[in-house]
Amino acid sequence: MSVNQSNQQTGYATNTIHLNTIILIIAVVLASNFANYALNGKNTSNEFDFTDHGLPSGSLYMLDLAEPFVKDTYSFEKEVRAVARKLNIPPEWLMSVMYSESKFNASISNHRGSGAVGLIQWMPQTAKDFGTTAEELKKMSHVEQLDYVYKYLNRVRNKFHDYNSLTDLYLAILYPRALEGDFCYTLYAEPSESYRQNSGLDENDDGMVTVRDIDTRMKRIFPSAYLIAKDGSRMKDADNNVAGL
Repeated sequence: MSVNQSNQQTGYATNTIHLNTIILIIAVVLASNFANYALNGKNTSNEFDFTDHGLPSGSLYMLDLAEPFVKDTYSFEKEVRAVARKLNIPPEWLMSVMYSESKFNASISNHRGSGAVGLIQWMPQTAKDFGTTAEELKKMSHVEQLDYVYKYLNRVRNKFHDYNSLTDLYLAILYPRALEGDFCYTLYAEPSESYRQNSGLDENDDGMVTVRDIDTRMKRIFPSAYLIAKDGSRMKDADNNVAGL
């Protein structure tokens, strides 16, 4: 055998080894992705499809508090972000108002007898306006209810104005007409039944629930979400501190 023939065969063998190594690496990567998809229901190569602020999937604000009530947190997070995007608001605001109204319990009913139900506490008449009922809403999954959350908030937005703060978004659920008022606007006052049902919102216990009370409450309970601007950036509070999650 000539030296040239020997070198050719050696080169052929080396190339074969390199090719086999590449094939093995590709097979391992594909197997790893398939296993992760089977276990977690998602493709790791596309993990940032629906996230905001550069946050990885699973880091949605207060998602851990929703987990006891939500069977499919992946789909819930995805839908929350989709609804927030369509409403042009940060998802943190949407999570905050749902927590405030229902603690993420989609089947909850108001314990003070108002008849309100679900994630944002729909009143029976409001449910009827959207072609459903309070009882039907209680039976829906979180993702199904979020479709109605979007429809409701979008209708209020079109009637009044865009949501420019967490307080705006909460007022849209609680008392939409207050979106036209200033901080002194009164939503409920003693001795009305509506005040009795919402007296917990009276932050200074003066017998009235005003827009200022609602703003104070949002800042007190959700300080991080309160300081997130409409564009998702972190605003500064009165002490010049940047909000963090």
